[in-house]
Amino acid sequence: MKKILLLFLFGVLGGSVLAQENASPACTFGFRAGINGSSLLIRQISFSYISGKNYSSTQKMKIGAHAGFVFDVPINDKFHFQTGLFYCWQRFGQEQQCRFTEGDVETTVSSYSIGAVNTYTTHHLRLPVMLNYHFSTRPNHFVVGAGLYLDGCLSGLLAYDASAIETVTSEEGTFTHNYFGSGSIDPYKNVRQDLYYTMDGDDYVLSYTIYNGNLLKRMDLGVALEAGYQISKFHIGVGAHFGLLNMCKTGFFSEGFAQRNFNLQLSFGYNIQ
Repeated sequence: MKKILLLFLFGVLGGSVLAQENASPACTFGFRAGINGSSLLIRQISFSYISGKNYSSTQKMKIGAHAGFVFDVPINDKFHFQTGLFYCWQRFGQEQQCRFTEGDVETTVSSYSIGAVNTYTTHHLRLPVMLNYHFSTRPNHFVVGAGLYLDGCLSGLLAYDASAIETVTSEEGTFTHNYFGSGSIDPYKNVRQDLYYTMDGDDYVLSYTIYNGNLLKRMDLGVALEAGYQISKFHIGVGAHFGLLNMCKTGFFSEGFAQRNFNLQLSFGYNIQ
């Protein structure tokens, strides 16, 4: 993490120094706004403390929006250093299924089947540091760029609709409990969310913890790739952002489990010289 942050700072300082030493007067300040689609990239699915594991997760990209400004400083006629600051409203969905067993086979065995449909809504500030290449010095031309971005989450909400089936087998027989629940939690705070089961004709309530808080990390660092076309002072562009850090904070999964941010965007802008 420290090495990646140092690399990001080196990119910021290096780009600034080059721009100051070689810049022409044509610095540009511009505005950008558009839509984005967000999702998670999952590297490995495994659990660290249970047996009979069978987990699957389907990610669904959802539409959000972004808006901000850019500051562009030419290094020479073709290469430009660009930074800025963006507000990003991101949404992504996740469907999870899990089946596992635990307990002593000779005494009591509990089998679980869990399903959840999650929708995340998050609000971010993003600082990009880009090196852009302009194919021409004419007013209308193509631009491509690559760089790093630093992303900090301001707030978030996880809306869920979940259920769990617990089957307990022992010498006394087999019993089934159906837990269910829906609601919302903050995935960045240490809050707990339970599903509940009430036995028929009784006031006794059982609970099953499905979210135990601290699900995601707030800070992310990633690689940004962009391509666009400038028409005089107007700009249209597309971009892709790949998170480098594991955003999964909970210890529920094994060390090999990783969730990384992935974002596609379409932007429209206007440049002021």
